[in-house]
Amino acid sequence: MQPLRFWMTPLAAAAWMQCGAAAWAQCAATPEGGGVAAEIVALAGQGQTRAAGEQPWSVAVLAQQLGAGADVRTLELSSAALLLADRTQIRMSASAQLRLCEAQPARTLLELLAGRLWARTKKTPAALELRTPAVLAVVRGTDWDVEVQASGRTTLTVLSGQVDFSNDHGRVLLGPAEQGIAVPGQAPTKRLLVHPRERVQWVMANPVDVRRWAEFQGDGLQPAFSAVRADLDAGNGPQARQRLLALRASGVAGPGVELVLADLAASDAQLEAAVQSLESAWQRMGDSRLAARRAELLLAQDRPDAARAVLDEALARSGGLDSSDLALADGDWYRLAGRGDEALVRYRAGVAHAQGAFQQAEALGRLGRALQERGDLASAREVLAQAVALAPGRASLLGLQATAATEALRLQEADAGFNAALARQGDDYESLAGAGFLALRQGDPEAARRWLLKALVIEPRYARAHVWLAVAEYTLGGQGAALDSLERARQADPKDPLAWQVESMIRNDAGEPEQAIAAAREALVRLPWLKSLNPLASDSQGSANLGKALGDFGMEHWARAYAEQSYYPLWAGSHFFMANRYESDFSRSAELYQGYLADPLAFGARERQAPILLTQGQEAIVAASAERNAVHSNLVATAQVKGTRMSGMPMAWLLRGYGISMQPRDGTGSYWLRSPSFDVAWGARPTDRLGLFLVHNQGRDRSGYPGGLDFGNGYRLDGVTRQQNTSTDIGGAWRWSPDAQTWVKFNHGRYTSARVLDHAVWGPLDARSEDGANNWMLRHVIQFPAQRWSFGWEHGRDTIRLGSRDADIASDIQTQSSFDMPWAAGEWRTGAWTWHAEASVPRLQTNYANLYRDAQTGDDIFPPDAASGGHARKLRPRVGVTYRFGPGRALHAAYIENMRAPAGSTLAPVSIAGIPIDHQYQLPGSLGRKRAVQLDWELDARTFAWGMLSSQDIVNPTFANGSLLLPRSALLEVGDRAGVLGAVTASGQTAIDAYDGDPRFSRGRLHQAGLALNRVLTPRWSVLGSYTWAHARNTSERFLGNGLPGVPRHTAVLANVWRHGGRDTSMVSLVYRGSRFADEANANALAPGWNLNLVHSWETADRRWAFTGVVQTRLHQGADPALWFSVRYRMD
Repeated sequence: MQPLRFWMTPLAAAAWMQCGAAAWAQCAATPEGGGVAAEIVALAGQGQTRAAGEQPWSVAVLAQQLGAGADVRTLELSSAALLLADRTQIRMSASAQLRLCEAQPARTLLELLAGRLWARTKKTPAALELRTPAVLAVVRGTDWDVEVQASGRTTLTVLSGQVDFSNDHGRVLLGPAEQGIAVPGQAPTKRLLVHPRERVQWVMANPVDVRRWAEFQGDGLQPAFSAVRADLDAGNGPQARQRLLALRASGVAGPGVELVLADLAASDAQLEAAVQSLESAWQRMGDSRLAARRAELLLAQDRPDAARAVLDEALARSGGLDSSDLALADGDWYRLAGRGDEALVRYRAGVAHAQGAFQQAEALGRLGRALQERGDLASAREVLAQAVALAPGRASLLGLQATAATEALRLQEADAGFNAALARQGDDYESLAGAGFLALRQGDPEAARRWLLKALVIEPRYARAHVWLAVAEYTLGGQGAALDSLERARQADPKDPLAWQVESMIRNDAGEPEQAIAAAREALVRLPWLKSLNPLASDSQGSANLGKALGDFGMEHWARAYAEQSYYPLWAGSHFFMANRYESDFSRSAELYQGYLADPLAFGARERQAPILLTQGQEAIVAASAERNAVHSNLVATAQVKGTRMSGMPMAWLLRGYGISMQPRDGTGSYWLRSPSFDVAWGARPTDRLGLFLVHNQGRDRSGYPGGLDFGNGYRLDGVTRQQNTSTDIGGAWRWSPDAQTWVKFNHGRYTSARVLDHAVWGPLDARSEDGANNWMLRHVIQFPAQRWSFGWEHGRDTIRLGSRDADIASDIQTQSSFDMPWAAGEWRTGAWTWHAEASVPRLQTNYANLYRDAQTGDDIFPPDAASGGHARKLRPRVGVTYRFGPGRALHAAYIENMRAPAGSTLAPVSIAGIPIDHQYQLPGSLGRKRAVQLDWELDARTFAWGMLSSQDIVNPTFANGSLLLPRSALLEVGDRAGVLGAVTASGQTAIDAYDGDPRFSRGRLHQAGLALNRVLTPRWSVLGSYTWAHARNTSERFLGNGLPGVPRHTAVLANVWRHGGRDTSMVSLVYRGSRFADEANANALAPGWNLNLVHSWETADRRWAFTGVVQTRLHQGADPALWFSVRYRMD
C-alpha cells in the first residue's frame, strides 16, 4: 500500500475539521514545557517543521532542535528520526505528521495526525501518551508501531511492553505481539499477530546511494542518469523516481535503473515490492547485481533461507564469486550466520573482483568490518585505511575506521575520525554508534547513551550498538534498560553469544545468580558462532568467564566445567578465572601470568562494577583487616591506586603498598613479624600487535621471638631476623593474527635473610641465606578452525646459598640448579570429540657443595662435600580426550607425565583435556605420572553432578643419600605476588579439595576417587556437597608404606551459599578431614575432625564501602576459633 499524501489532498481539510479538530485542540491546551523537546537525528529526503503557534512550515535540517508544541512532517519518499528529551526514539515514515505537544524527561505527550511511526520508549517507568484522531494510547513500554490513515483509522502494534489503547467508546490493553485498531466513533479492538516484527521491517538504515551503481558513477553520464543523480543529491526522491519510471517505460532501462528503483522502494518502506521488482529484473536481465541486492533486502527482512536460495542460484548461473557484488552479498550472509571465516573468504573475493574505486572501497569496508568483528584489529585498520584512501569523503568508511581505532584504544585518532565522518554525514548510524563507543571508552556513559540512542533510532538492527548501549545503561545504574538493550542485540544477531555473556555479568554483579547462570548457559550453547572476545575487558578474577556466576554462587565443580568448555588460550578471561581455581600456587601463577600476557591492561580493572568494556579512569582503594587465631593477632593495611589511560599509548598501572603486623598470643611461644612491601604493575599496548607488562614487588620483613628462641643445641635467637625479597617479571606478546600469538616472559628474583645466633661457649654466629633466580619462557600459540597448536621453551637458573660464620669456623652451603624444557601441544576437534597430545623434554641439573673452612685463614677444615643430580633429558608425553554432549556435560580422560619446573610459574599448559596437573603434590623439579578420568554432568538447569578417578606416582629428585635434591626455595614462597594485584570483590567461591599439607617426601603413590553434587535450591541459595576418598602411600625404601603427608583417607565438604542481592553474600561450610600425618616419617599424627567456616560479605549501596567477616573453628571441645574482619573503601 502506498503511503498517503494526506495533507496534499482535499480530504485533508475535512479530516482536519472532522476527525482531528478535537484532538488537536486538546494538544494545543497542553502546557508547553521549556527547553528542547526533541532533536532531528536523521533526515532522508525532505522534511518540514514549524514552531508552536506558527502556521508557515520551514525546511527541516539535520540536528535541528525542536521545542514543545512544535510540528514535524516528512514529505513523499522521505523519512526522519527523532530523539526526545525523555530518550524516546521515534522513526517517521514518508508522509507522516507529528506534534510534540509536550516532551520532557518526566512526561511526553505526542499527537500523530497522519502517516506512520515507530517508537521505542527507554524511560522506566514509561510516561508517554500518544493521541490520534481515533484513540489515546498510554504507553507503558517499550517499542511499538502506529499508523494513521486518511480516515483517522489507527493501527497500533506492540512489539514489547504494554499500551493502554482507549477512546470514548471503549478500552483495550495491548501486550507483546498484539495489534489494536481504532476507527473514529467506534470502540477499539485488538488481535494477536503471529509475526509482529514484520510490521517494523521498514525501520532500518537504507539510504539511497545512487553512486553505488556503475551507471551513475563518474562525470560523463547520460543526461537522464545525471538528472536522476542530481535529484537524489537534492533530496528530491519523487522527481528521481518519475525520471526512472520514464526510462523503464521507454524500454531503454538497464540494471542500474532497476537497482535504483528498488532502493527507492526500500527506502519508502516497500521492501517486498523492492524484492519482487529485483526478482523480475533478474529473470529478464541476468545481472548478478540484481540478485545480490535482492539477497541483501531479504536479509533485511529476516529471511536468511530465501536469501541463501537467491545467492545459490545466482552463484550457479555466474560460475562462482567472480562478481564483486555477489561475493559481498554472500559474505554478508555468512557473517550474519556467524560463520566468520567463510565470510572473510567471500569479502576478499569481493575485493579482488571489485571494479572502480567506489566498489573497491565498499568491498574493503566490508572486509575491514568483518576483520574487526573477528578480533583482527591490526589487519582491520590496515584494510580500512585503504578503503578511506580510495573514498576519503565517505562518512561510513570514516566511521568504520574510527570505530576500529576506538576498539584499538587509539582514542585521539578515533575522535578525529568521528568528527570528520559526522561533519560529512551527521546521520551516519555507524559513526554515531562509534562515537557512543568512544564516549564509553572515555568514561562518559551519559554521552555514550545519547550517541547510541541516535544511532539505534536510525538502524535498530545494529547488534554491537545495542551491546554498547547496554553497557552505558548498566554503568548509569539502569539494569532494566541494559537487559532490554541486550535482548534487542540478540534479536539482531541471535547466534552471537556476546549479549548473553554480558547479561550473565550484569546479573551476577546484581546478585541474581540463577538468571546469570541461565544466561551463561545460553552463551555456552552459542560459542561455535563467537566472533571475538576482544570487546570484553579483563580483570584478574576472570569476571567475563562463563563460569563466574557459578563460582560466585559456590558451585565450584559446575563453574570449572563451564570454564573448561569455553577455555580459549588467547583470551585473558580464561586464564584469570582458572588462576582463582587451581589448588596449586604454581598453576595459579602460571595462569595469572598468561592472563597478563593476553591482556596487559588488566591491571587497571576497577572493582565497583563488573568490568564489561575497558574504559579510562582510575580508582583508589584503602583497606584494613584484623585477625585473631590460635597463635597470632594480625593487622593488615593496604593502599593502592590503579587505572587505565588511553590518551596516547594505551596503558594500565597499579601501585600498591602493603603492611602486616603479627603479634604472638600469650603462651604460644610464636614469633612477631613486621612486613611492609610494595607492588608496581604496568601494562601497555604500544601498537595494535604488541603488548607489554612489568610486575615488580619488593618487601622487607623483620621478625623475632619475645623472650628469644632456644634451638636445643646450645644456640639461641634473641635478636631480629631481617629478610628482603625482590622479584621482577617482564613480558611481551606479539599478536600475528586473532588466532596466533607469541609470548615471552623474563623473571629475576632475589631473597636474602640475616640473623645472629648466640652460643654460650662459641659466642655469636652470623647466619645468612641468599636465593637468586633468573629464567625466561617462550610460547607460541596458533589456532585453526578445528585445531590448536602450542610450542614453547623454558630455561632457568637458581642459586641457593646458606652461610654461617663465628669467630673460628665459616660454613658455606651452595646449591646451583639449571633447567630447560622444550615442549609442544596439539588439540584436534572432531564433532563432539576433542583429542589432546602434548610432550615435553625437560632437563634438570643440580650441583651441591658444602665448604667448611677456618674463619681466619680460609683453609678447608674438611674436604669439600660435593654432589650432583637431576633428570636427564627424556620425552615425557601427555595425552587426553574429551567427549562433550551438551552444555556442562563432558567425559574427560588423560595420561600425564610432567616435571614441575623449579620456577614460580610456567607458560606451558597446566591441564590437559580438562584434567589439571596436581602441582600441589609436587616439589620443584619433581616428576609426576597421572592417570585420570572425570565426568561432568549438568543434570538440569539447577543440578550438576561430578565424578573423578585418578592415580598418580610422584618422584621428588634426591641425591644418593636420599636427601632432597632442591632445598626449599624461600624465593618461590614469597617472591611471586602476581595473585595479589587484581580486583577484590565478594564471592561465594568454595574450596573443594584444598591440600592441607607439605609435599616434602621422596616418592609416593596416590589413588583418589571423588563425587560431588552442586544444586541450586532457590534463586539465591545453593548447596555443594563433595566426598573424596584417597589411598596415599610412600614408595621410597626408607619410608615404604607410610602415609603421604597431609593426605587423609576421607575428605568431605558441605557448603551453602546465599546471595542477598548485589554482592552481599553469606557462606556456611563444613569440611571433614580424616586422620593423616604432617610429615614423611609419620611422627606427627593429625586427628580427624570437622572444620566450620562462616563468611559474610556486604557492601554499601554506592559500593564504596565493603565489609567481610569470617569465623573459622574446629568442631571439638576447647577449640579456639579464628576471627577475621576486613573493611575496604573505594574512591573514583
